[in-house]
Amino acid sequence: MKKRTARILLLIVGLILIGPHPFLFLQDFHRQETVGAVPMHFTDAFSVEWIHSVELTPWRETYHVHWMNGMELAETSFRSFGAGVPTEFSGADFSVRNGWITVSGLHEQRDSVLYLITRDDYKLTVGTQVWKLSDVLPLGTSLELSVKWFPWWYRYLYRLEKRDDRGKEVTSE
Repeated sequence: MKKRTARILLLIVGLILIGPHPFLFLQDFHRQETVGAVPMHFTDAFSVEWIHSVELTPWRETYHVHWMNGMELAETSFRSFGAGVPTEFSGADFSVRNGWITVSGLHEQRDSVLYLITRDDYKLTVGTQVWKLSDVLPLGTSLELSVKWFPWWYRYLYRLEKRDDRGKEVTSE
């Protein structure tokens, strides 16, 4: 009985170490090309921030990894109400923190989300890592973000790298 329990425990530990892990997967939607993959944990969040094209104020959407079910829009934050800003959120909580109007408790499940990167003000934040999206893909790209599960070593195949204006990877000197 002890040998069986030890084998099962070893199998579980092995699967955790080499098994699938969540990654934020970035893809050029129109070209269907991989932009990169950022390793995440089960409880991680990521956010995309940009300047609203009409109101010209910052906007941020925060997503949480949702266990084996993609991701969920957890909250949205903006600096002002105006054109294109939703005014009704059912069952959500409103607060004002540090000048940001934050709508939390959204729990909106998403398989993926698309952003049209038209200006250089889009930022992606995962944990303590921040990428200016115009540095990793050309302007005009329809960026699809999704949470996918890959082996741990996938982080070395599709690391999110800085790119030049033509989409070519920039090498460090």
